[in-house]
Amino acid sequence: MQKKVQMMVGPTAIPHRVLKAMNKESISHRSKEYSIVQERVTEGLKKIFGTTQDVLLLTSSGTGAMESVIQNCFSPNDEVVIPVMGNFSEQFALIAEIYGLNVKRVKFELGEAANVDTVMKEVNPGTKAVFVVHNESSTGVFNDLEAFGRALKDTNTLLITDSVSGLGGLEVKMDEWNIDIVLTSSQKSLMAPPGLAFVALSENAWGSVENSKFPKYYFDYKKAKKFNEINQTLTTPAVYTLFAVDEAVKMIMEEGLDNVYSRHRANSKLVIKGIKEAGLKLFAKDERFASPTLTAVYAPRKAKYIVNELAKKSIVVNGGLAPMDEDIFRVGTMGYVSENDVIAFLSAINQIKI
Repeated sequence: MQKKVQMMVGPTAIPHRVLKAMNKESISHRSKEYSIVQERVTEGLKKIFGTTQDVLLLTSSGTGAMESVIQNCFSPNDEVVIPVMGNFSEQFALIAEIYGLNVKRVKFELGEAANVDTVMKEVNPGTKAVFVVHNESSTGVFNDLEAFGRALKDTNTLLITDSVSGLGGLEVKMDEWNIDIVLTSSQKSLMAPPGLAFVALSENAWGSVENSKFPKYYFDYKKAKKFNEINQTLTTPAVYTLFAVDEAVKMIMEEGLDNVYSRHRANSKLVIKGIKEAGLKLFAKDERFASPTLTAVYAPRKAKYIVNELAKKSIVVNGGLAPMDEDIFRVGTMGYVSENDVIAFLSAINQIKI
């Protein structure tokens, strides 16, 4: 049987070491043994986040973390600006509206990155925050967080980023780039199963937490911070997912963050070069902003066919999301993906009649 090559956008392939790390007896989340693991994970994640601030652990998906940011840092009618350039930036806007925030969307074409100058035209002294999706996995485009941080540095506006499909595959320097909140989850470049989300807040963001008027309990950051001081969580966490993230972070540190980022860039460039040679096109309009963690491939009216044909050859990739589900497919290079995996994908794509 041909070995399955998993190049998914998430949940991603899980290394054998990470699977093995979950094969242990259950422990109490109030035990010393558990606290040691949580401390090790959050200290490792600080390096990946690029921060000295606490990294809070939430048992939820990335979407839960997005909602928790709004619950904890805002109040009804707060004005926020959100550049929308795909499904997940639009999702952030929808969640904010559900909570009664005054959302100013700045829309960009699918396949475009958010232009900082265009977004900043909508920011005024009353703007509470700008929400920027670091890596828009629906279109395969990333945003320049460092540039947004520079633009907002001397304002009172928070910079909030969803880096669910970015962090661990794209560099993040939260403190250096003046990012106020970074959130991510376990099942993408962190090479673990779904179940945990992680959030870090700047001192300015913690000030907003103090002033928030929304009710919250399960996602209460003030409670989470107190429990974090003893390396525990308010309620029962996804313990086995934590075991997995613990081992995955060890693997990332063994490889070295710079090497991890270089591997992601190299693999994505190899994918882009190969799909062009196969007669397909990159969906990202500017290759400089093509995501290193996934490539959205433009194949009008053929995307689903190609995904199915690849599956027959044991190559697992993802289809596109509406409204581009008929026209793009997405090839993950995030997390546990090697150059050999990319070569196998390219070999298979060249055998398909397109």
